Amino acid sequence: MKNFTYAQATGYLDKCLIFGIKPGLSRIKKILDMLGYPKIKTDFIHIVGTNGKTSTTVITAVILQEHGIRCGYHISPHITEYTERLWYCGSQIKKVRFAKLLSDLFPLIEDVNATDPEGPMTQFEIIAAMAFKLAIDENLDVMVLEAGMGGRWDATNAACSKIAGLTNVSLEHTAVLGKTIKKIAIEKSKVIKHGAKVATLSNDEKVLEVLRNEVCATKSRLYIYGADFYIMHQEKNYLKGWEVQIKGIFSEYKNLFLPLAGNYQPQNLCLAVALSELYMHSLGRDVSSELLKPALKKARIKGRFQVLRKEPVVIADTSHNPGGIKNFVKNINENFKTNKKIIIFSVLKDKDYKKMLEAVCGIADVLILTSSNVARSLDPGAIENLFYKLRDSKSLVSKKMPGEVIKMDSISNSLNYALNTAGINDIICITGSITNLENIV
Repeated sequence: MKNFTYAQATGYLDKCLIFGIKPGLSRIKKILDMLGYPKIKTDFIHIVGTNGKTSTTVITAVILQEHGIRCGYHISPHITEYTERLWYCGSQIKKVRFAKLLSDLFPLIEDVNATDPEGPMTQFEIIAAMAFKLAIDENLDVMVLEAGMGGRWDATNAACSKIAGLTNVSLEHTAVLGKTIKKIAIEKSKVIKHGAKVATLSNDEKVLEVLRNEVCATKSRLYIYGADFYIMHQEKNYLKGWEVQIKGIFSEYKNLFLPLAGNYQPQNLCLAVALSELYMHSLGRDVSSELLKPALKKARIKGRFQVLRKEPVVIADTSHNPGGIKNFVKNINENFKTNKKIIIFSVLKDKDYKKMLEAVCGIADVLILTSSNVARSLDPGAIENLFYKLRDSKSLVSKKMPGEVIKMDSISNSLNYALNTAGINDIICITGSITNLENIV
């Protein structure tokens, strides 16, 4: 059996990126069969959607953990370390444990790779398998799983989840998921298992029609934001977070403080509370308003309108699709309308980067085009060429244009440049596809 160090484990997973995205459950199910998946006693809560999945996953997990439930979560992607993707019983997984998980699974991965007609397991499939193994090893009561792309053929959909949450649906990965909201919603709805409880933030009638059809077919039950659960009151505490009051599915929760600054976070909290209620009720228990308060203090999420420093303000926001960038721009305009804005932007090749670039151009005084230096990153030169093409074609004529456009080779060098040139009242934002963000004190 191979015994990986953490460096060897991450190196192996980095190399697995070349296998790309392979929709399908055959490889993950082979691994789970070898692990004795039918005997796994862990419950699963499955969260799908275009944006907000990670925040909802993390908040749900910390709520349940605070209620004495042995809980874990699986999220993606990571920002700095692979260990960010796996959390259990109140803590992010340690590097040594992460390496051991992969070491234990490696013989099974090799067996699958040798026999599956579609070739080796992808990086995402392997880490999903590690999440299932962690649930077994730690005898977790429940694991909250964030789907990757889509739902139906996502590796996380091998779980028989009793609770499902849908954040929202917008156009993303259209080559695989479909070119319309309805087709994408159908793919995401296929995480709904027989007799499940489902909660959604979406009020799009096309999405709700799909969900209603699916819950009918699976004899499940659907709870909709704005009708079955909703925000009673929310008030921003500048960049510190939100004071929130929530009407849940079963109870009201007042005087909550969520230490996450994004304007989309109160809704994510609302969905997380609803999912927590549904799970706790499946155990014959209630969510405690008094336990919610200390739980939310532990909600820490990298790269989601995360304030990294205050003088000057530096914010990291992993807005990796047009919908996310739209929210990011709204957040910036609400909080920093009159400040000079230095925007550091990187993007992956398979994203709708034209729409994303158009949006950030509308708020940037200085635009730094860069790369997160992974295989899927779009070269900064290609982003620069697109910018000038958009500018010269007058596509951006109605928007405020950056006064300065700079091309740099990495996020870290871009940030160092921004810090060296920014005034104390300027705003530095790192956004787009951030997959390699160094910690800043």
